Amino acid sequence: MKKQTKIAFLGGDRRQHTAAVKLCGGVWDIYEWGHSQSEQYQGITLCEDISQALFEASAVILPLPASTDGINLNVITPHSQGKIALTLIVDSLDPECIIIGGRLPASLRECAASRKIKFFDYFESEEFQINNAYTTAEAAVSIAMDKLDKNIRESRFAITGYGRIAKQLARLLRAFDADVTVCARKESDLAWAGLSGCKTMRIDGENTLKALNNGYDVIMNTVPTCLFDREFLKMIDPHTLIIELASAPGGIDVSAAKSLHSNVLWAASLPGKYAPQSAGALIAECVGALLEREVGAT
Repeated sequence: MKKQTKIAFLGGDRRQHTAAVKLCGGVWDIYEWGHSQSEQYQGITLCEDISQALFEASAVILPLPASTDGINLNVITPHSQGKIALTLIVDSLDPECIIIGGRLPASLRECAASRKIKFFDYFESEEFQINNAYTTAEAAVSIAMDKLDKNIRESRFAITGYGRIAKQLARLLRAFDADVTVCARKESDLAWAGLSGCKTMRIDGENTLKALNNGYDVIMNTVPTCLFDREFLKMIDPHTLIIELASAPGGIDVSAAKSLHSNVLWAASLPGKYAPQSAGALIAECVGALLEREVGAT
C-alpha cells in the first residue's frame, strides 16, 4: 500500500482546524497540534506533543496569522508545552519539508531561508485577500448591527480608507440603504466611492477629524496608520462606535482610547471568529493548491 504524505497543522483558531478537516480523507495524512478538540475527527491524528506532529512531516501548515508577536507560534488554546518559537519549529524540520502559513513573520522567513527550506505565505495571494476581505466586512457589519439600537438604513457610517475591506464594507452597507461616507486620501478612491453611491470626504488632517464628529453612528477604520489620536477621542461623541479593522499598528491611539474609556471595539481576526467554516474553506483551497504543486503524494 502506498504511504500517504504527512501534513502537520499547527496552532491557530477554528479556521485552522476547518482547513485541516477539509483536506483530510484524501492523499494526505493529517496531523494536528495546538488546537483543542473535544472529539477525535476521523482522518486527523491529534497530537499531544508538537514533536509528534513535526516528525517526518512533508509540509507544516501554520495559522493565520502565523504569529501574533513575530516570535512565537500563534496558539489560541493554552497548551502544556507553553510558547513555541517559530525558529525552533523550522530548526526541527527536514530540509525537504515546506512551510505554508498566513502572514509569516520575518523571523521565520530568515530562519527558513538560512536552512534553504521553502516557505509560502498564502496571505500574499490577491485572490485570498479579496475573499478574506469580504468575510471581514460581513463580520464587521454584523458587529454594527448587534451594537446599534436602530436599523442599519437609519444609521450614518463613516469608513476611513478604501482598500479591499473598505470596498466590501461600503458595498454591504449600501445594500442595507445605509448613509455611508468614505474618507480617503486618493482622488481616484473618492471617485470610485462616489460612483458606488457613497458620500465622500478627503482625509486631510484636523479638518477631517472635526467632520467625523458630526453625527456618525459608526466609524469603521481600515487605515493602519494613526488617524484617531487622544484629541480626537476626547472630542468625539461618546455614543459613536469606532470599529478598528486595520492591521497592526492600527489607526487608533490604543493607550488614549483605554484611558478615556472610548467607545472603541478592536475587531481582529474576524473571519476566524464569525465565519470559521467559510474562512477555513478558503485557507484549505489555497493550502491544497500549494500542497498539490509542491508536495503531491508519495
